[in-house]
Amino acid sequence: MSAVLHTPPPAAAPAGGPTPLGSGRLGVVDALRTLVGMELRQRLRSRGWYILLGVFFLLVGGVTLGALGLQAWTGGNSPDSTMVFGRWLYDGVLLFVLTLCLLVSPALSANAISGDRAAGTLAITQVTLVSTWQLMLGKWLAAWIAAVAFLVAAAPWLIVAAVVGQVSPLAVLTGLAMILVEFAVVTGIGVAVSAITGRTLFAVVVTYLLVAMMTIGSLIAFVISLQFIETRLQTSQVTYGYAEGAGSTKSCAGPLRDTTVPDPRRVAWLLAGNPYVVVADAVPLPELREDSAWEEFGALNMISLGMRVAQIDPREYTDCVDGRVNEGSVSDSPVTLVDRTWPTWPLGMLLQGGFLAALLWWGRRRLDTPAGRLPTGTRVA
Repeated sequence: MSAVLHTPPPAAAPAGGPTPLGSGRLGVVDALRTLVGMELRQRLRSRGWYILLGVFFLLVGGVTLGALGLQAWTGGNSPDSTMVFGRWLYDGVLLFVLTLCLLVSPALSANAISGDRAAGTLAITQVTLVSTWQLMLGKWLAAWIAAVAFLVAAAPWLIVAAVVGQVSPLAVLTGLAMILVEFAVVTGIGVAVSAITGRTLFAVVVTYLLVAMMTIGSLIAFVISLQFIETRLQTSQVTYGYAEGAGSTKSCAGPLRDTTVPDPRRVAWLLAGNPYVVVADAVPLPELREDSAWEEFGALNMISLGMRVAQIDPREYTDCVDGRVNEGSVSDSPVTLVDRTWPTWPLGMLLQGGFLAALLWWGRRRLDTPAGRLPTGTRVA
């Protein structure tokens, strides 16, 4: 004789209690707190992490102190020369820090997801209440915080260079903020590539190649493209003289001749997304005067002004065109150049953001579960 067992229905979860498995997702804040905390705790337990920060601090300090010692040894102690040197020193240290961090950031982010996949722990995370976007965002934020630690290690030397060069606080804060933005872009690219590919080494190499494409590759593409974008001008030789009461004068001499000059206006956008250009162009220029000279600007300002020159018709900065002196040439005064052009860093941020968004979307498609098809040899758990 058989007995019928009546199983009571499961009790409902109390209000405010934990969400049953599979019935929902964690909130964004809870998911990010959990994922970022796990990632950072793993890094903080590593002794090599502190060694890297120490080496980074000493390397930037060695460059800064070495430059200051060279300035003192050459005898450039006048107030004006010290200020100009300090401005170039600060710009150089900032660009040096940006270069080192562009080298470090891919290594910090390109193994964020592919490393978990290789270790067989990615699938464990994917079956929790964390969504795919939350997983990628948490890995991205943790890699960005790790990259920021290197900037913090270099901050004392940046402050020393800024004080020597009497750099304005606005310029210092803007430069640091833009470096943080570039760190976010590079680490985001690394996390996206890490989600797209299944092998850690391949993800690291691809991320480095993409960073090289944005920096060196964009410059090479710009230079090569100039030979295909040219303008023909009728130019003559410029001569300089001095007239009493009028100061220095310019005049055109000699016959007209056909001159082919590059016209960078249609290809300048190739450089807009370069991290160095974005940082340099976003830093505000010093106060401009009618008698401002090119020698007053530092390395960052010169990069920014170079991007502005690329927006100008070659006729505007050629002294003698069609036998006439080009009055008010942009080569005569930085004020004229700035008044007739626009900053390019917003376009650069737009290009970088679009490229990053496309990679993150692709990475999300490759990482989302359930996966319909996985590459051969991909480890799941």
